[in-house]
Amino acid sequence: MSAMAPFSPVTVAWERTGRYVEVLGKRIFVVERGAGPTLLLVHGFPTSSYDYRTLMDRLSSRFRCLAFDFPGFGLSSKPAGYSYSLYQQADVAEGLLRALGVDRAHVLCHDMGTSVVCELLARQDERALSFAIDRVLYTNGSMLQWLAELSPLQKLLASNETLLQGMDVCARIADFMVPGLRGLTRAPNAITPDDAIVIRELLVHEEGHLRLPAQSLYMRERYVHKERWIGALTRNAARSAIAWGTEDVIANLAMGRELHALMPAAPYTELDGIGHFVIFEDPERVAAALLAHVSA
Repeated sequence: MSAMAPFSPVTVAWERTGRYVEVLGKRIFVVERGAGPTLLLVHGFPTSSYDYRTLMDRLSSRFRCLAFDFPGFGLSSKPAGYSYSLYQQADVAEGLLRALGVDRAHVLCHDMGTSVVCELLARQDERALSFAIDRVLYTNGSMLQWLAELSPLQKLLASNETLLQGMDVCARIADFMVPGLRGLTRAPNAITPDDAIVIRELLVHEEGHLRLPAQSLYMRERYVHKERWIGALTRNAARSAIAWGTEDVIANLAMGRELHALMPAAPYTELDGIGHFVIFEDPERVAAALLAHVSA
């Protein structure tokens, strides 16, 4: 049966912009746009590469943009017997670039994806990465997890005492996922009615909403592997830049400023009036921050 069969026309249209690549036994959905130096676009939890739909329009004239869905997200494989560790997600990112013949790339990352990039940088520091990372732009992501203001669902999933309750919420999340995401934005109409259809259908595709509890363990990993990942982050400050939405209620402004304090060599831009999803709430300013960084 075609993967398009259950989808609305707007979701079918999104699927047709990309293709599937086999990586480490998983079917990974990737969208490629433009030509030039490779720009890897790394999404967060609980969304997908669809987050980069408008940003790619602004960057594809300068870069070969690669936006992909991690296993468990979007249109990629969503196996039940899988841990969804950030280490596994880094393996997939590395494997995808190897499959596509990419030997070096700039990176733009958001949310959970920022920690995946920290792991990739740690591997590069160890000379164990199969491609070279040139410049990185970090947008709102709780790499400093202990400073984050968790959403109600994240709180349920983060605690053993409330995990079963959180799992029950995830089983029923399809109808209130988009309103929840809209509550994290500040830009008017950041999520259009068509976007809402696509986001919902990508979430429930192959029962992805039932994978959210396993995926949410990345929050705990950020504590367990703090030394490795924050170490890689700070060692690579000179190749990094930060663009931070000031109105994010999860990866808050205090976190962005603390991140900049840890990496004073990294150019830092505050995007006033923007919430958590900076990459599609204000693609113009995010694109400008990236272009300034790679041109410096």
